[in-house]
Amino acid sequence: MKSRFQQRWSQAICVQQWAKEGKNGWTQEDAKEISNIAYGYVYVIVDVLEAIMKQSKATDVVRGWADEVEEKLGTSLE
Repeated sequence: MKSRFQQRWSQAICVQQWAKEGKNGWTQEDAKEISNIAYGYVYVIVDVLEAIMKQSKATDVVRGWADEVEEKLGTSLE
């Protein structure tokens, strides 16, 4: 679950950057759509973790995963 989330988060960050730079045909609208999907993914994973693990700190866990991606890429999802 962590790996898949980090792939989606990384993709959203890259698309956002490409859209800003006008690369690969990505637009700001595309970037917004992809980031909305990534944020939706956050909510789903938090809900799943809370349900399965009875973990009230699921948001902190997922935020930590996102932080790892953002640190690696040197930028964050806006």
